[in-house]
Amino acid sequence: MRTARNRRRGFVNLHQVTVGDWIVLFASLMAVVSLFLTWYQAETPGAKGQWAFSFSPWTSIIVILFFLVTLFLTLYPAMHDEFGLPPLPFASPLIFMTIASLLLLIFAYELGKYGCVDCTRVTRGFGVWVGFIAAFVYLVGAVIKWGSRLPAK
Repeated sequence: MRTARNRRRGFVNLHQVTVGDWIVLFASLMAVVSLFLTWYQAETPGAKGQWAFSFSPWTSIIVILFFLVTLFLTLYPAMHDEFGLPPLPFASPLIFMTIASLLLLIFAYELGKYGCVDCTRVTRGFGVWVGFIAAFVYLVGAVIKWGSRLPAK
């Protein structure tokens, strides 16, 4: 009689990743992409638009750090069984809500910084709007993650 082999599993158990996780991961990726877009446009001759790394380096570092934390908190529950690691000792939706709130505050500040009343030659760029929308979508994803349940095994 032939013995049966154990069925091979995938490296990542995607059943552990919920819709809220995907939304949060996509929104954080869009926030990182917004760093490479134009954040403000000066209307003086010879001036070029500036991106986040040249004008707001701390914002850039914080957004990249939040992306890495989001990536870890999204993928760790899907991979901890494969590596024999214990599950996280805390709930990730609360951390996602905190990150979303901080991202909304950061991008609202950046929107206000480029929207002064007296400045007629400086306008907001496309990137800061993409970042603000991504922060709002991140918050929606965190709320969905808060209310979601994993499927029964």
